[in-house]
Amino acid sequence: MLYFIVRRLLIIIPTALLVVTVTWALIRFAPGNFYTGEKQLPAAIEENIRKKYGLDKPWYQQYLIMIGNIIRGDFGESLKYQGQSVNEIIYRHLPYSATIGILAYLLALAVGLTTGILAALRQNSFLDYTSMAIAMLGISIPNFVLGPILVILFALGLYVLPPARWGGLSNLVLPVVTLSAIYAAYIARLTRAGMLEILRSDFIRTARAKGLDEWTVLLRHALRGGIIPVVSFTGPALAHLLAGTVVVEKIFAIPGLGNIFVQSVLNRDEPLILGIVAFLSILIMFFNLIVDISYGFLDPRIRYE
Repeated sequence: MLYFIVRRLLIIIPTALLVVTVTWALIRFAPGNFYTGEKQLPAAIEENIRKKYGLDKPWYQQYLIMIGNIIRGDFGESLKYQGQSVNEIIYRHLPYSATIGILAYLLALAVGLTTGILAALRQNSFLDYTSMAIAMLGISIPNFVLGPILVILFALGLYVLPPARWGGLSNLVLPVVTLSAIYAAYIARLTRAGMLEILRSDFIRTARAKGLDEWTVLLRHALRGGIIPVVSFTGPALAHLLAGTVVVEKIFAIPGLGNIFVQSVLNRDEPLILGIVAFLSILIMFFNLIVDISYGFLDPRIRYE
């Protein structure tokens, strides 16, 4: 296991650099740049701007400088937010996305696991059909539809929750519910499928034949193997939630990282784009590593040689 962890940690850095390289190439191939607008700049001013930001150098020198800065953990200053480093911007906006992301996934886990387990234990019953139908509805309704519906019902209709902005706990309810709906639906379906497969296994029949009560069979033996599909789903899903979702942040006016990333793309803010991409790629690979490690504890049949 230790060798596996060290090997995966060593792979994270070159993989992140590869992702950054592809992103940097796509930015350079795209037409336009951060200083162009509707009005053409004078040639002297454009030359000074290119010289200030090193754009007058050959592309390979620009690339080596960019890679060297990223290896040192220095993403430079934003091209649009003057006087602010990329590290400061990520550090300032990440807590908003992380807060709603973590709360949304905890809610999705609580609802999804409970619903999936009950549906598996009552297969082909009214509870099973109803819960899976609601889960399919949750998967089918996108965030940009569910969010406004919740705002109309609870903020503009019943006046029990604020419609937007960042504030107290009441401001978190609507964005967290909107963000968690689709993940709760996926988790419910994955849990049901995983539990049904495990409950039909030979070792479950053996545990019941030994006289163990149903709760012991369920919690001690079946649940560990039944939630493996959910654990596999957790890695990329949690990384995506921590980075924030643009739609939810736009609907509820949350100054999260996803909102800033979209603005950086529209502004052609190359250092900020590369910084966010590098951060997200490392985050995703780290969570995937945690998921792979957890397999060995959940399922004794899985071993890393």
